Amino acid sequence: MEKEMIESLLKEMLPGETVLLVGPRYSLPLSRGTFFLLKGMKRRYILCFHDQGHLPFPFEPLVSRAFRGEEVALYPFHWDTYEALGSFFPHLRPVPGEKRPSFGCGDRLGLVSCAHLEALERFPVFPVIAQQSPRELEKTHRTFRDVLLGAVWGVLESGYRSPFGADADHIKGEEHLKEARACGFSMYTLDLSDEVDRTVFGWEAKALQERYETLKTEEREVFLRYRGREWRLSSGVTISFSEERLLTLVLAYLPAVKKVEYFHALLEEGGFPFDLEVSLDEGEVETSPEAHFFVAEELHRRGVDFQSIAPRFPGSFEKAIDYVGEKETLASALRAHALITGNIGGYRLSLHSGSDKFSIYPLFFRETKGVFHVKTSGTSWLASLSTVAEVHPEFFRTVYAIAYETLEENLKAYALSLERNDVPPHLQGIPDSELSRFCFSHPKIRQLLHIAYGAILDRVGEELYGILFKAEKKHFAKVRENIERHLHTLFSKE
Repeated sequence: MEKEMIESLLKEMLPGETVLLVGPRYSLPLSRGTFFLLKGMKRRYILCFHDQGHLPFPFEPLVSRAFRGEEVALYPFHWDTYEALGSFFPHLRPVPGEKRPSFGCGDRLGLVSCAHLEALERFPVFPVIAQQSPRELEKTHRTFRDVLLGAVWGVLESGYRSPFGADADHIKGEEHLKEARACGFSMYTLDLSDEVDRTVFGWEAKALQERYETLKTEEREVFLRYRGREWRLSSGVTISFSEERLLTLVLAYLPAVKKVEYFHALLEEGGFPFDLEVSLDEGEVETSPEAHFFVAEELHRRGVDFQSIAPRFPGSFEKAIDYVGEKETLASALRAHALITGNIGGYRLSLHSGSDKFSIYPLFFRETKGVFHVKTSGTSWLASLSTVAEVHPEFFRTVYAIAYETLEENLKAYALSLERNDVPPHLQGIPDSELSRFCFSHPKIRQLLHIAYGAILDRVGEELYGILFKAEKKHFAKVRENIERHLHTLFSKE
């Protein structure tokens, strides 16, 4: 009866617009009324029933009318609505992670946080459901506000009432850091790829000696602080540095340490708690245990409290496909990094490009002893495209053609081994019924589609959103089952 009543009202309040009634019914505190969630293809709304003359929000509704002794008001779901709801429901505001493993899910379309939560709450992980990088924001023409609004809508739609996190991912610039801080993000992943000088690892002894003679005051102070010292860790492991190795680490990583220190101070100015992740994983140079120790020890000495670190592990962690490399070598590296993490304390190891790395999840869980953070993003985008391939094969062929046409441009933002001759130029000859299976079991096609999201959304974004809106049940199921598969494998420990 309630559903029919609302549908009847909406024909008057939103004539000609198709909207779905989703999620549970919510009661506002202090008898301010009740509200329902309405989802359209392009817009989201809050429909409130409240006492006449007592508006629940401090701004005017789109439309209102008297109804059975109450007033019915229709509000857009935008930033002001979120701010008002956050004052009633504190669980809608992201918070720092808890002392348990955490798992991040990026949602490039802003549609599937509900499905993410339905998967994540079945496992003992802290959910980070608002996770996007400036690179992704640029390609999707979204903002940190948009990302957080999409995640909060997912919280409301799913009925989830426990804490969640919001990760401003791969932050390089101060402008993006401040933008995310102003939105209330609870986690900041600092991408230090521009600060780590990897060229010094190839220097000869003579070049290092010449550079030593011209060390700046701070560089020399740091060098002298660590020279000749030893740190004894558990399991009989000792950390020490030769002078040549120490000089290399200082020259390579000190600029990164200083940037983290500066950004940490900026975040503290915000006056609210946050999680900080140190990202060293970009680039080809593997992060040695000595480098990890140096960065972590020097950050703590400077009073910088961080909650996770993402080293560059051995092997290949390309987007959209499984790990490529020697698992025993990876296990040895993970063991060493986990030992340092455990001895220094207060933070965990983080696995970036964690999507679809099924073959190493049990190993990662075992070596970290379940103290970790994992990031995924593109895997949910691929689940969305897989849905499109099944429900609208003709349109998916257009999507594929765009991805193929724009490959070289898309590769500029991603370091992949993908080349044009690795994928077919078209999908002719592949039956509609086989499209999804063929494309999403093909590693190189997965990569082709993974990195093409910006071009696809630019060309046919409106049509894509429309198709997924109509196929929401299948879409959510695919996303949920995919994340559940990730988590089942991660926690299998085998």
